[in-house]
Amino acid sequence: MNNGFVDLRRGHLSSESFWPSFTDIMMVVVMIFLLTSMVLVVRNWKLLDQLRHSMAAEEQASRIIHDTSAENSTLEEQLTQAQTDISLLRMQLLQANEQHTKLEKTLEDKEKQVITVLNNNTQLKKNLSKNETRIAGLNTKIATLNNNLSQLSTNLEQKQNLLEETNNKLLIISQQHEDDSRKLTDLEENYGSLKVKYDKLIRPARTAKGKYVVSVNFERIHGKKRIRFKGNQDSEYRIISRRRLNSILARLKKKHPGKLYIKIVIPQKSGLTYNEAWAFMQNLLDKYDYYSQTQPEP
Repeated sequence: MNNGFVDLRRGHLSSESFWPSFTDIMMVVVMIFLLTSMVLVVRNWKLLDQLRHSMAAEEQASRIIHDTSAENSTLEEQLTQAQTDISLLRMQLLQANEQHTKLEKTLEDKEKQVITVLNNNTQLKKNLSKNETRIAGLNTKIATLNNNLSQLSTNLEQKQNLLEETNNKLLIISQQHEDDSRKLTDLEENYGSLKVKYDKLIRPARTAKGKYVVSVNFERIHGKKRIRFKGNQDSEYRIISRRRLNSILARLKKKHPGKLYIKIVIPQKSGLTYNEAWAFMQNLLDKYDYYSQTQPEP
């Protein structure tokens, strides 16, 4: 730095500067501006010199006019034209002076801008240094995080391997459990079959003797199910709904506990499937018939 200004020459710039290109560009701009200003100043001097020569010519012309006042009107016209040219030259001189003033003011503004840019450049260098320090710190943190991430990845891989081994063990255990469950189910089925056979052997046969007997007729007529009911004292069947049938049988079961015998009649051409007939029969017997109600507990 010389006399308070930064030396902008390339040889004096730091190799670590972040803005060398920017500084070079600003130097070129300033140099172009100075060269332009110099060209304009030289042109203004030339205009002033021309104006001086014009004024001298005017004085000479005035003397000639004074000496040749007796000349003809053609000379007067020439004089008038010369005076007009002189006026134009004076206007051009005034315009050149104004341009010179504007250029000087513009030059001052540009110098101020250059100083501002240099100050900003200095501040940017300071900020750059701070940012580089921060970046170094962040790089250190990133390296630490990468190490931690690598360690976590290793731990995760180990846990995944352990989980896979555990899942394999669980799969083996599940298969063993399924095998044991199947064996247990087979044993339970065998036990159930044996128990049913045993119960049939020791239980008395289902009989209507001494029981309160009711009859239920179930069939399908023209695609619609029909239920007919005949009580112990009734002489013939009557058509009722399933809901009404359940109500009657529930009431009779309560009135004759352990003695309600339900005779279910499925006509030969009932129009029912085996599953429909069996489900209807099994449902009524399980809910209301004395034989199903008095089965021994398993």
